[in-house]
Amino acid sequence: MKCLNCGCTSENYLCAACTNEAVLDKIFKEIRFYKPDTCENPYLLEFASGLTEKYAEREIIPDILKLFRPEISEFYACQYYRMRRDEGFENAAVTYLHRHDLTEIRTQNVLYDLIDSYIPNNFIKPKQWCELVAETDDLCCELYAVAAKYFAMIGEYDLADKVTGKAMELCENVDRRKFIFYSPENMKIRLTKQKEDTNRYRTKKPYWPATEERRRAVAMFYDEKGISYPRIAGRPEKVKESEFMPVHECFEDALTDYCAFWCAEAFSLSAAKGIYQIAAVRVRSGAVADEFQELIRPWDGIAGRKDAAKKAGVDLSAVESAEDVDLVMPKFFAFVGDDVLVSTGALGNQAKLISRAARYAGMSEIKNELYDLLDLAADTSAEFDLANNTREYLLSHFSIAEGKTALEKARINKQLYDALKSYGE
Repeated sequence: MKCLNCGCTSENYLCAACTNEAVLDKIFKEIRFYKPDTCENPYLLEFASGLTEKYAEREIIPDILKLFRPEISEFYACQYYRMRRDEGFENAAVTYLHRHDLTEIRTQNVLYDLIDSYIPNNFIKPKQWCELVAETDDLCCELYAVAAKYFAMIGEYDLADKVTGKAMELCENVDRRKFIFYSPENMKIRLTKQKEDTNRYRTKKPYWPATEERRRAVAMFYDEKGISYPRIAGRPEKVKESEFMPVHECFEDALTDYCAFWCAEAFSLSAAKGIYQIAAVRVRSGAVADEFQELIRPWDGIAGRKDAAKKAGVDLSAVESAEDVDLVMPKFFAFVGDDVLVSTGALGNQAKLISRAARYAGMSEIKNELYDLLDLAADTSAEFDLANNTREYLLSHFSIAEGKTALEKARINKQLYDALKSYGE
């Protein structure tokens, strides 16, 4: 066997001359972040080249750590357990924290990893550690950042802002600031985003996890503070497509009172698309009287939620914390009442989208009549028929810029209706 540091013949992965803490720190990092194309250690490269499994080189770390006294190896043991997401990490980390002073950067590193490992699966255990961080000055900025994230999640908004401010102040102080792995610039970006997240949780909707188990855990904190939150229980059973009533077409020639609407579809590998946003514009006597728009948490998987966040121009957490479809659709239909629903593709793709959303909300029928602007366009002029019977063509013809949000597109449906009626006249 060759020593992985100097290459001399050795009975262990490190020879006696290389069994010191400086070499351990170097070798541990080289193994942890090993990549054949970037590794500059020829002895590690030679050793790893004979391995077939990905990350197999990391399996030798416990044997290397056995060469050192516990007071030297225990930090690296914590790092190893954390890297492997090993259940032994928590005990190793807590033991380390009880043995070492918090002023030491390695202790702060272990504490950061411990808090970060709890979130978002556990909201109880991080509390004492985050409170310790909040009460302690001159720690690394990463600790204040992760503590602020935790406090914002459990509704301690003022404390989250306080800790964020402390970290931001440290970032600006060249003489006092300390970092584990962030650069000052990236830390400022993270802290700025944290302030935005905290404010959104405070003023709009609180943080809301993706799973029911996590929701129940964080709801305990919200109950203590009187913070309202969405329903925890699961959605009602969806209605089968075969059991859903066909939509009703409106044949009215001239509408003065109606609701223009739009369903924004989320990405899905399935041909049946879900929606992430729904909006409506109430029209009375030809004028806009009121508006409605709500985000919906896509129900077809994480890809749909990421796509929704990108399209809506919001953070993924805003989509994750949005209300489920069965909570939003009753609000939508309460807003539109008995009005005719008007849209481009109201009897086509929009009908499919709103019908699927209704089915997932436990509804068996949409009682409102639907009015398709594409049918109106085809009846208005042969110019808008066949290949030109599209929303895109109508927008181009009437020089109307497409909207980004569902509400903007619903407003445009009202504009298109007015334009087509005027064109016809």
